[in-house]
Amino acid sequence: MQTDYTIIGGGVIGLSIAYELLKKNFSVTIFNVTGPTTASLAAGGMLGGQNEFSEPSPLFDLAIESRAQHSVLATELDALTGIDVELIPSGLLKVATQPSDMPSLTQQYQFLTTQPATPVLWRKANEVEPLMSDLGQGIHITGDHQVKARQLTKALTKAVQLLGGTIIAEHVRKINTATLTTDNGHYHYQHLIVAAGAWSKQLVPQLPMYPVKGECMMLRVQRAPRTTIFAADGCYIVPKKNNEVLIGATSYPHQSDAGVTAGGIQSLLTRAIAMMPSLQHAQIIETWCGVRPQTIDELPIIGAISPHIYCCTGHYRNGILLSAITGKLVSEALIGDVNAQQRLAPFSPYRFI
Repeated sequence: MQTDYTIIGGGVIGLSIAYELLKKNFSVTIFNVTGPTTASLAAGGMLGGQNEFSEPSPLFDLAIESRAQHSVLATELDALTGIDVELIPSGLLKVATQPSDMPSLTQQYQFLTTQPATPVLWRKANEVEPLMSDLGQGIHITGDHQVKARQLTKALTKAVQLLGGTIIAEHVRKINTATLTTDNGHYHYQHLIVAAGAWSKQLVPQLPMYPVKGECMMLRVQRAPRTTIFAADGCYIVPKKNNEVLIGATSYPHQSDAGVTAGGIQSLLTRAIAMMPSLQHAQIIETWCGVRPQTIDELPIIGAISPHIYCCTGHYRNGILLSAITGKLVSEALIGDVNAQQRLAPFSPYRFI
């Protein structure tokens, strides 16, 4: 019997769509080969619903809604799979590490104060987070919490399997009108969803997107910060459980290799220690890199490219944040929900034509 929906991509976007479709009693097959650079396994896990925006965007309302859904999803996944996604209500402090960052930070604060979301506060940095050096003031976003990305991916994978989804660990090399080709043969599909992150373009070459490699590291500390710190220059410090701290991320557009560079790690440590001096005594546990899918207009690509092929990719560094709302809306849009289709319309691939 043919599967109702076939999904290429086993990161949080593809898994979230599969999870929602399975809850609606559709059959789902996922072709998934995750690797060391898969963005869902490499991400910092921040639910930056407000942190990521400094001007109006069609994504803003969806980001705020998705951020709220993660607490429900975490409870749901824990009950179903027994896996804790480690949702930590840390909040986030956005700071300027040099005077040239202040105009953009001020603009972002002014924008966020006009939006109907969690109130933001202009606070002295080391009063919000005592481990911070004296960097002056920053934006305290109390609602931007975080999860552990690997745990979320693991929980969604198990949930999909428990609900009857099929996961096939094979690389998809080519897609045609009714079949897809892997190293092991050909498979027929009824409805295909391409959600392969930065590798979606290899299957759908006309997608205007490119990979962005980013390096991260995990430290173990004696005393962990209580708040996520996000510098205006892109460096972030994310407190995890068990006195672990995740530091990220470098950014190399148009690169997708798995190599972690000495220069990249040095840059991250230099910037992180300048913000939080106690990190110089931390133990390095692990370093890695991930490859994010970026589009030319910095918005996701979500929508049909043919009667039977649907794309959902290009979430860049917001895949974890947007996974909850993406799974919900895409599953609804696929079965004909007009409201969901309208909400996703700004991200249609046809905007590039």
